[in-house]
Amino acid sequence: MLSIVFWRSPVDPRLLEILVCPLCKGPLEHRKAQAELVCRPCRLAYPVKDDIPVMLEAEARSLAEDAPELG
Repeated sequence: MLSIVFWRSPVDPRLLEILVCPLCKGPLEHRKAQAELVCRPCRLAYPVKDDIPVMLEAEARSLAEDAPELG
């Protein structure tokens, strides 16, 4: 049986330096393990799908009830 391993590059660090929250324009925290970008003031986590940040409020996960996650 043949196994194929695809090499996936992480999100470009230069892109992470210029990305901001689309709502408040604040900085984002990159959480690699959860594949998301977190805006602490808005308490939203934007997903990173196939190494592409999805910066849509409708796609963001609310962190309002996940207080320990922001610590």
